Amino acid sequence: MGMGASAMVERAFRRLWMRPGYVERADQLQLALLICDMIGSSTPSAFEAPTGLGKSLAALLPALVHAKLSEKRIAISTYTNVLAEQYWTKDLPLALSLMEEEAPDAGTARFLIGRSRYVCKAALQGQSDDVKHAVAMTERGTETEFRRLAPVRGREASTLWSLIQVPPVCPARACPFYDECYYYGARRSVENAKVVITNHSVLVTHGIMSSVDEEAKGLLGKLDHIIVDEAHDFAGAAQNGLEFDVNARALGTAISIAARASLALPQMESAYDRLKNGLEAVSRRLEARSLELPEGILTAVPQEVMDHPAVMGLKNEVALPAAIATVEEIEKVVERFLDAAELRLAGADMSAIDSTRNYIRWLTDFQSSCGRVFHPEGVAVSYVGPDGDGSRIRLDTVGLAEPLQNILWNRTPATLMSATLAVDGEFGFLERMTGFHPLYGEVMPSPFDHARDSCLYLPPRGKIPDPSQARADKSEPTYWAAIAQELGEIIETLGGGVLALFHSRVEMEQVARRMRLSPGLTLFVQPRAGALATGERFKEEQNASLFGLRSFWTGFDAPGNTLRCVALVRIPFEVPIDPPQLTRLAWMSTQGMDPFREHTLPTAKMTMRQGMGRLLRRAGDRGIVALLDPRLHTKRYGEEILLNFPEDMRRFSDLADAMGYLGMEGPSDILIGRPFHSQIAHRVCQVAEAAHVLREVQKNLLAVPLGVQ
Repeated sequence: MGMGASAMVERAFRRLWMRPGYVERADQLQLALLICDMIGSSTPSAFEAPTGLGKSLAALLPALVHAKLSEKRIAISTYTNVLAEQYWTKDLPLALSLMEEEAPDAGTARFLIGRSRYVCKAALQGQSDDVKHAVAMTERGTETEFRRLAPVRGREASTLWSLIQVPPVCPARACPFYDECYYYGARRSVENAKVVITNHSVLVTHGIMSSVDEEAKGLLGKLDHIIVDEAHDFAGAAQNGLEFDVNARALGTAISIAARASLALPQMESAYDRLKNGLEAVSRRLEARSLELPEGILTAVPQEVMDHPAVMGLKNEVALPAAIATVEEIEKVVERFLDAAELRLAGADMSAIDSTRNYIRWLTDFQSSCGRVFHPEGVAVSYVGPDGDGSRIRLDTVGLAEPLQNILWNRTPATLMSATLAVDGEFGFLERMTGFHPLYGEVMPSPFDHARDSCLYLPPRGKIPDPSQARADKSEPTYWAAIAQELGEIIETLGGGVLALFHSRVEMEQVARRMRLSPGLTLFVQPRAGALATGERFKEEQNASLFGLRSFWTGFDAPGNTLRCVALVRIPFEVPIDPPQLTRLAWMSTQGMDPFREHTLPTAKMTMRQGMGRLLRRAGDRGIVALLDPRLHTKRYGEEILLNFPEDMRRFSDLADAMGYLGMEGPSDILIGRPFHSQIAHRVCQVAEAAHVLREVQKNLLAVPLGVQ
């Protein structure tokens, strides 16, 4: 009798533990066995699996085992292309090697990301030999690979990529490079794969395409199970996938696609010219941010949301007629072009039909989406908003639960997992945000010893002003100065190694201007572009510190002594100022819910846990989480937030006590008398010595035989 799925998974892990450099992780095996059971029983499930547990291997091995034994088709989705490529290039080869002779056939697993992340071979023809050579050296023709090998860097690389990436629409089978196309080659390989590694954006698009009818296969084909890693980011990815923009960029894309369609059909020049002139006229008005289109809400559904005072307060009656006229004008211009194309297609040969099929479909969908702007469904809002120097008319789906149930959850059983998926130890917030209802859920224990390797530091009451009160009193400069003073003390005392996470660029830049650090202590501040390069520079210098925004709260990895403290400057409450946020909170209010307690506060709790998760990334890491928002002391919700941190993390109101507890020492030049914080440095030495003595006493006590008084 053959070995069962769980036994095969466990056997693979035992092979792993026998390899040099690997240790037994019972919780990782438990997660893998649970996922294996969920796939086998088609059970919707959710798992919080903390950083360091090894989620990727715990997902891949069960997926590969079931592909081998039951031929189930499983998609594994993660948030970014970089994480998806890590699954493919690092985690998958390891998983296959652990299965040895039990591994499934070659071709069982395949990789697919969005079309714009692949090189277009037709566009490549006009490039230099250096560029062609760089592309030829890639394995999959992806943007990540190309950027590593490209002959240029930075903005030049981005400009170059925009010229050679697969466009939003292409001739597909009618293209002379179709058979060797990187993107369509990946699409074809996925059709026969049992395990597909992808990202959230592709998974959402697949769901939309496959929900058209029961026979539709979408991008990934019929699936038996979905594993969503980094699931805390899935709602945001879904909202991006369901949005629709009318702006200068979208109109430019429509003009470009119409141009390609007209080239393949006879006598379309005049129809194309009318479309081009019409859409360019609309684009100019949007780019000029016409006074006819001031910012504000145009319409929201359901009606009780539209009638809510917060939404009505942002409703723009002045812009509504002009916005309706703008969208209707676009619809008519596109419709006239499509009518002309239909007449030409009636007498065209198969080559022309094949060449234009995808272009006509895209323009038809674009026209249809324009029609939905003022007739949205579910819980949604249409509004005029800024778009660079111009304006845009935008439709956002706010209530994601019903759409996601229709396109994914009701069609395919799923397992969602993340290092921060639960709030207050439960998955209720996840259910409200995504409509996903797990029949089984578990919060896995952290592999780190938080009591030994980390602690919380909260400055004493009164040291930092309340940021909300400072805004109300217009005394924010005093608040910024207090934050700069506190961060300065932390950085000086630790000798750098501080990641300070901000919720507002204005606040970050104001605090940075007030920083005064000793020579030799470097401070990086996240720029408006180039966050990745800034993060890499921070990791290269042990005495450097970094001020970062949202992109550094999640996914940033700086293990070892490079990062010794994560400072969360303020509680990251969502400020409901834009139409989607206001509409979401208004809808919750109409449903009898408390928007603050059931959305704003849970979101902040989860985000703060994500920020804290930057600290301990590998075995041997240690450090301090500094919480600088005084509302954690003074507001009732403050203790609720603190209870979402590991319960065994000690709290300190004295930085020296926190450092001494962890056995951390300041830099040598501080300890020999740098005047800025000589008192704190002396205190650190005292506390560290006392902690050492205490640990020795504890060892001696543990060595005393039981029963000895």
